Amino acid sequence: MTDHKSSIMPSHDVNGNGAVVQGATSDEGIMPCRRVNGGNGRNERGSGTVLMMTVVMIAAVVAFMCACLLTWFGCVHRARAAADLAALAGAEAYASGGNACAAAKLTAASNNAKMTACKVDSNGVQFIVRVTAQVDAKPAIFLGPRHFGHTSEAGMV
Repeated sequence: MTDHKSSIMPSHDVNGNGAVVQGATSDEGIMPCRRVNGGNGRNERGSGTVLMMTVVMIAAVVAFMCACLLTWFGCVHRARAAADLAALAGAEAYASGGNACAAAKLTAASNNAKMTACKVDSNGVQFIVRVTAQVDAKPAIFLGPRHFGHTSEAGMV
């Protein structure tokens, strides 16, 4: 007569999912075993490489976007500085009797910006020169901004 607890079955569906394992004991638990056909029959060789390549590609895209954002912040700063300097140059030219918009345009161009608007508001004694300057976005990427602009005012109030 054989003892029921110590008998070893040659193959047994331990998990109930159809996977055949070897070395399972009855009623006492499961001995260390290996799955036949790699578990569910799929070959997962190379899946770690694909996973790491995906992680590296995502990291590269995130790094590129961070670099673009930092560069664009610099472009915004350049547009603001060019507009401020152009407005000040225009106000100085207007106060000395010259053409405010011509001086503002020259100053914006010397700061690698393009003047897109210039307006002088004056009531005889007080005046305000309003200048809008624009710089190109670098790098210019698909679906990204093409230009950054800023409007500044200067004058005697």
